Amino acid sequence: MAKLILAEVIEKTLKGITIPARPQVLLNLQNELGKSDPDPRVIVRLVSGDVGLSAAMLKTVNSPFFGLSRKISSVAQAMSLLGIKAAGQIVTGLVLKAAVGGKTPSLERFWERAEKVAGIAYYIASTIPRGPLDDAYCFGLFHDVGIPILMQRFPDYRQTLALAEKDDTQPSTAVENERYATDHATIGYLVAKCWFLPEAICNGIFYHHDPSVFDDKDSFNPQAMTLIAINAIAEYFHDEYFLTRTNYRGETIDSRVLGHLGLQDDEYSDLREDLSKLFK
Repeated sequence: MAKLILAEVIEKTLKGITIPARPQVLLNLQNELGKSDPDPRVIVRLVSGDVGLSAAMLKTVNSPFFGLSRKISSVAQAMSLLGIKAAGQIVTGLVLKAAVGGKTPSLERFWERAEKVAGIAYYIASTIPRGPLDDAYCFGLFHDVGIPILMQRFPDYRQTLALAEKDDTQPSTAVENERYATDHATIGYLVAKCWFLPEAICNGIFYHHDPSVFDDKDSFNPQAMTLIAINAIAEYFHDEYFLTRTNYRGETIDSRVLGHLGLQDDEYSDLREDLSKLFK
């Protein structure tokens, strides 16, 4: 398995690249969630106090992925139905989107895909025994956050992505490292660490293009592996269904992904059918 990120790698990576600061609303939210007995009323006030954030949260939880029997109209209802931790992680992902060009026209397609992948990931987590509902949506939205940051730093980054897409001999991160001496997985990891996200999310982001993690189960965070596996299926399904093309990275790790999640072929087929129904 790849080595853990080193201090000198971090220093080299950050040259000329700005990591977005953790917004105050997220700092306050994390302080409350970090308490032994967080107060849901405080969290509701924090989210409701930001009109854009509360609207984004309601739009998110009312999407088909969350399987609610009725539409909800308040942050308090969302908190009650989803639970404090899951709702908190969803808010974290939405805050990230706002902080990294969420309303920038050139990034609309990126965030549209990220939101769909995150929703699919949440749905998949809901179907798996002890699935990581608290983290699945946040990870889906967060895992590629290094891409818009690198877009802002390097004018030719879109061309690099296109080149990486055509190269099926190595992960996109390898192509990025050849050109920029860094990659979007490393940048995403640093953002997650700076924003004090759970270790499983941080490690999952760093290794989400490294299928060798599934060969080293004894020394890698199992929760991070589960997030990587769920997200791999989510991306594979998204690209196949919405873009009508095969995600080759999903193909190369399918067997290990399914094995880690304990999904048999027929169960995987049922999951794909259920996901398809969500979009009809």
